[in-house]
Parts: sequence; C-alpha cells; structure tokens
Amino acid sequence: MIERYKKLYHLEHRYYASQAPVLIESGALLQRQSGAVLCQLCFRSIQDRPIRSLRAVIQMLDSAGLPFGNPVDHRYQDLDLQREDTCGRDIAIVLPSSQVSAFTARVSQVTFDDGDVWTDAGASWEPLPDQYTLEDHFTGEAELRRFLHRFGEDCSFAPLETEELWFCTCGAVNPIGDGRCHRCRRKRSALFGRETKPLSPETREEAAFHRGAPGARRAPFPWSGLVIGAAALALAGLLAWVLIPRLPSLSAAKSAQSAREAAPVSAPSESTASPAADLRRDAQQQAYQDALALQSKADYALLEDSPPLYLAAAEAFEALGDYKDSRSLALQCRKKLETHQETLSDAAYQQAQALLDQRRYGEARLAFLSLGDYRDSADLARESLYRKALALYQYIEDHDVRGFTASLSADPDTASLVSLPREQLLRLGVRGLEELGELFGADPVLFSSAEEASDQVPIQLAVAGLLEPLEDYKDSRELAAKLPDMIDRSDEFFALCASGDLEGAQDWLESWDRPFEDKGLWLERIQRYLPYCGSWELLSGDPSLVSSVGGTWEKVYSLRCRVSLTPDGATLCFLLHEGDETGPELYAGLEEGRFLLHPGQASFVAQLNRSGSLSVIKVQNNNITGGVEFVRK
Repeated sequence: MIERYKKLYHLEHRYYASQAPVLIESGALLQRQSGAVLCQLCFRSIQDRPIRSLRAVIQMLDSAGLPFGNPVDHRYQDLDLQREDTCGRDIAIVLPSSQVSAFTARVSQVTFDDGDVWTDAGASWEPLPDQYTLEDHFTGEAELRRFLHRFGEDCSFAPLETEELWFCTCGAVNPIGDGRCHRCRRKRSALFGRETKPLSPETREEAAFHRGAPGARRAPFPWSGLVIGAAALALAGLLAWVLIPRLPSLSAAKSAQSAREAAPVSAPSESTASPAADLRRDAQQQAYQDALALQSKADYALLEDSPPLYLAAAEAFEALGDYKDSRSLALQCRKKLETHQETLSDAAYQQAQALLDQRRYGEARLAFLSLGDYRDSADLARESLYRKALALYQYIEDHDVRGFTASLSADPDTASLVSLPREQLLRLGVRGLEELGELFGADPVLFSSAEEASDQVPIQLAVAGLLEPLEDYKDSRELAAKLPDMIDRSDEFFALCASGDLEGAQDWLESWDRPFEDKGLWLERIQRYLPYCGSWELLSGDPSLVSSVGGTWEKVYSLRCRVSLTPDGATLCFLLHEGDETGPELYAGLEEGRFLLHPGQASFVAQLNRSGSLSVIKVQNNNITGGVEFVRK
C-alpha cells in the first residue's frame, strides 16, 4: 500500500485551540497514482468526557501557501473516543483539487457522548512546542542520570508547559491546573522545579552540537567505547602472539611432536582457545545481545511496528545457529510474528467490515482486496461492489430512468457521474437527487444535465458493467443479463403514449409485472383522455369551427380524434379526413380536464360533456362567439 501513495506535505507540529478537548496530533497530504490528493488527520482526546463525533475543516493551500477553493468539512462519526485515544489516522479525505500543496486544519465542533457540543467559535489553532526526549534535553550524562534516579527509569520526555497545558515526562497531556499527571500520577510541581527547568533554544542547540548532530540520541551508558577498547586490546594480543619469535629447544620440539602423535585429536578447551576464538566468542555474544534487544523492542513496540522487529530478531537468532538458546528464541520470535500478523490482519478485517457497514463501498472493497485470501476477504471485496450495484439495480426497477446515462466507478477516489435529462432533473428536485445519491453510500457521485454528458452509457449498462466482473457471485450474472432489457421496456410504454395509442399503452401498463414509478397516476391519465379518442359525427353547431382551429374554414361533418400523452402534457389532434396523420391541435396539462388553444385574440376550448358528447367552442373577448357538438359514431 505504501508504494501507491506519494507524501506531498505533513504538519510539523501538533495544534491546539484554547479550551479545545482535542489536539490535532498529526496530518499529511498523500497523492495516489491516479493523481487524487488525500488528506489524513489524527486527533487525540485530552479530557475525560467520551467523544461521539467531531468535525474538521480543511483549507487547501497552493504552492505559494495561499488559500484557495472552499474549505472541506468532514465529520468523524460513531466514535467512542476516551482520554488519550486517537482517531482519524486511517481515514483518507478526498480533496476536490489535485493542485493542493499544503493545508491548514481546525476542529470546528466536538459532540460528547452525553449530547453536549463544543465549538471552537473561530478560535485560532496554534502549533504546540515540541516536547524533547530526555537525551536531547540534558547537556550531560550526570544530569540525565539524576533526573532518572529521581523520577524513574521509565521517563521518556522533558516536561513542557504552555499557557493551558503541561506535558508530563511520560508523554501525557494535562490541563495546566492539574497538580498530578492523570496517567503516571507524577507531581507537576516536582517535574517543573529548578533542576528540570527547560533549556533555552540556544543551549539545546549547543548540547546537540556536542552530541554530534541535532536530535541525535545517546546511549545512556558508554558501553560502546568499552567494547571497542576491549576489542583493540584483544587484537593487539593476537598480533603479539603471532609475531613474537619463539625458539623452543630441539628436545622440547621432539617431545611436543611425540605428544601430538600420541594424543587423540579433540577440540581445544576454553583454557587453550586462541585469541581469535575469543574474538569470535565475543562477537557471538554481542550478536546474541543485539538479537535479545530486538526481541525486547518488538515486545514493547506498537502493534504495527512489532512484526518487522520480530522478523529481524528471528533472523538474527537463526544466524547464531546453536549458540546458547538461539534456536528456541528464533522459534519464539516466529510464533510471536505470526500472532502479531494475525492480530493486524484481524484488525484490518474489522476495519474493512466497518467501512462496508458504513456503506463506504469503494474503501471497503480496497481494504478487503489488500487482505488477500485472509478469511472471506475476497468474497467481501465482491460484496462491497455488489451492494452498490444492487441498490442501483433496484432503483432502475422502481423508477423511470429514461435518458439517464452514467459512468460508474468502483474507486473511492474517483467520483461516479450520473447525467439526467433536464426535465427529469427538474422533476426529481433536490430531494430526489439526494435519494439517488444515497444509493452510492459514502462513495462520491456527481450529477449533471444529460446535455453536458459525454463518454457515458445508459445507466442500465453502467450498472451491468459493475456486476459483470463479479461473475457468479450471488445473482450478479443474472442481474447483469436483465439490465439491458430494462432500457427498451419503459421506452415502449412512453412511445405508445406519445403516438396516441392510449389503448395499447393501457394494456402495456396493466400487464407490467414489476414496479413502475407513478403507475397509478399514468393509468389515471390514460383513462381521463382515452374517451376523446375515436370517430365522431356532427350533432349541431358550426361545421367549420373545428377546421378554423387550423386556419381553414372547411365544413366538417365527421372526424377522428387522437390524444398524445407525454410527461409534459396532452395534445388533442382533430383528423379531418380519412388517412390524415396531422390536423388542428389543442393542448392540456396532464391533470386538466379540457383542451385549449389561444391563437391571437380568440381561444378555442374542447371538452367532453356529461352526456358523452364532444363540444368545441370559440371564445373572444370573454364572449362565446361560436360552437359545435359531436357525438360518437
């Protein structure tokens, strides 16, 4: 996972605002290979009340350090943050611009478990001074040893005070009014006595210079010099033993030769071992101690850091072969390595499951994929994509999605795009778009007008594209096969309505065996306008009135009527001759009971009477100036 990101920026200090219940512990900008920029923040609770949620505001900065774009507001929810707990470290916030070079952050709101809310009220979030380690704080070994002797060998940091907080030698953060550290119970007054007065920046730099490098750590005991000195003496002894001439007598040489021939061959004893063997033994002992130190460090390291340390310790013990208990210790480290890796995998699995439960489908899918074949991670990676696709499939089943196009993404850093015809956008409104957006869970999605869409496919095909890679997972293959057919079926109904075949549209809708959005409303519309359709003959009135709607004065004694329905309204067409496909037209809203036309100063009105006859009247200046009535043939 590390190789997939490039670190662009990180906060160099911790940040705090007056009376805030949390610190901004750390933060970083990461860039994925796709170019998307992510922001990660870590927060630490510094008070006793459990925290349920918090909101962070991120302001993007450009390469000149100037703010740009709208602040990004992110809520961290469903927390159970106790004192000293941290949160946010594993949550990546996708920023809306890839041009961001740095950022500032603040916590605008904290909600406690009891419902109380803290807000920063625009307070400034300022960097906190660094808390130095004891080795970096004290100039001499004697001062360090006195401090450890007085306060304990488990001390790690130099005490530090600000206006509202003090930082204990154990690393805990406390309000300035607390007399004792809430974690280790050391007295504040003792820690900040004259003996532990913090060094000035100039004195600290001078101390760091004498240590060789700023911030370099020293070993608390000068064992390294003693070991080097002992090694030098041993090497000198070896050279002397080899180079000083030895002149044994002939008889002594013969006796030694006889003794060697008579004595059985055996390994040299410890007392007769050479200086070279002593050096080898010392090197083994040092390597053994180093391996033990690695094992001890792994035992006390953070969970994420322990596995590589155990691996290094196991390999170090294995390199020592049969030296002392190296083999058993190597096996012990290998077992602990497996245990820690299992714990890490289980923690990652639980986190991925939480992402799935929170409907963060894209993040959950990547989290399960990173776990490989751990437990059922491979199936749950597919489940993450399946749930998103299934929600969209069900929406297509239940709603009119004619003209919807989409480009759907399984990547949490790439937003899905959905485009709708303008009339559909207006009909859905803000609430309808919110409901559609909720189908994507926490995955990003953008909506636009279909006129602005490009490189998109009908939404049915886009959802099928999500399901097809899942192959035989659950009913993915079956659903993907059904989706293309769902495009033409709804279009068929609306085509019948638009062509004026209301009887065919009614039959189609009544035989539709799946949910259909506003089915009852469309049946009601068809039944309202279907009685207008068919053949009519003149009963009374001006026979030229109907043709005058179209601008002619032809006498009409019989005619046919056709009503076309669209989502925008209804059109009544008078077909004056056999074989005509067009003719004079009047218009009505979908819920209106009569048809109207306003040519110039005159208006025409057509409607059905209670007796079932069809009346057409002409109104001018609010006066009826003509009329005609037809009865059904």
